Amino acid sequence: MLGHQKTKGFPNRVGLDIGNHTVNGVEVVEHGSELTIRSAGAAAIPGLKSRQDTPDQSATLHAIRNLWSSARFTSKKVVLALPPQAVYIKWLHLEAQDETELENTARATAARGAPFSADDAVVDFRILSARGLKTRNVYFTMLVAASGSYIDDMLNIVESAGLDPVAVDIGVAAALRSQQSQHNTASHLWSGQPKAHCIMGAKTTTIAVMRGNALEFARTVPVGGNDFTEAIIEHANVTWAEAEKIKTSPDARLTSGSVLVATTSSGELRIPCDNVVGRLAREIQRSLKFFSSQFAEGSYLGMIGAVTASGGAALMKGIDTCLQEQGIELARIVNPFTGFSVAAEAGGMQHISGSAAAYTTSMGLAATNYWEESEMSAAA
Repeated sequence: MLGHQKTKGFPNRVGLDIGNHTVNGVEVVEHGSELTIRSAGAAAIPGLKSRQDTPDQSATLHAIRNLWSSARFTSKKVVLALPPQAVYIKWLHLEAQDETELENTARATAARGAPFSADDAVVDFRILSARGLKTRNVYFTMLVAASGSYIDDMLNIVESAGLDPVAVDIGVAAALRSQQSQHNTASHLWSGQPKAHCIMGAKTTTIAVMRGNALEFARTVPVGGNDFTEAIIEHANVTWAEAEKIKTSPDARLTSGSVLVATTSSGELRIPCDNVVGRLAREIQRSLKFFSSQFAEGSYLGMIGAVTASGGAALMKGIDTCLQEQGIELARIVNPFTGFSVAAEAGGMQHISGSAAAYTTSMGLAATNYWEESEMSAAA
């Protein structure tokens, strides 16, 4: 789904991103040959009191119903995203005599390495490059395994909400797809240069590398917005809900030295977050260094330019400056709505203009089938 060519028969649908603390969605409609955003919105999943809490199905179902009511979505057709914990992605050099043997080897390897049982794994793979030896071929392969039981549970929730799931995609692929219109209109000195993107969520951050329209690398690390919440709890001795409110208040900002400054009823808070920002920066650097190491030293194929970012945690004011202090050149926070028209009836879109980066995955899901499909999605 990361291609350029538009496909036919695109129905109105909602890209639905079920996160750890919120569900958000983007509804799109087709006007002639143009994809138009009709509405977008988010709803909190109730009952969560700590980082360790996992939303139960009834709480998630309640949030989905609230989302359809508040965002006034009209379509019941939805495209869903698999979160990082439900997906195993690995890049390996595999030997095989031909692609038939490679398929058997790749599927067995992915199922064996996934953090869920082999019986539960839905496996796919993609060949990134190949080179021949005397009797065998070596394939640089991207392996993907998804949890079948997680997919079933997710489908059950949305069907209980009266919705019609039409596809399930990988979250990182959807997030990258949401930038497709920007990539298509951008001018690059050399189109073969890989581009890095960080999807900063609540519990995790996924560092992905894309070349052209193909996903070449992705690694998920356990650092995200919740780490900033815990830093506030530890420093200010407040509850999870109070810390989240402080973190997301309009005046909260990360300043030089990775200090979070926020104003409360008790006065100004200055919360040191250098440990969180430092861990995030190191994980980004390690991931990009590993990707570059797959190519000859100095090769243009492994040279990555400035990094972009999206996701809820990327909305923290000052995160770009603090990462730059740690050696990460963050070019911009992505607005996934750039390049798309907004329907006249979507009057409520103004209220999310400041949080557009949080809708990167749901916008990419909504754009499913608008661009030529790739091997990175699976029909529900």
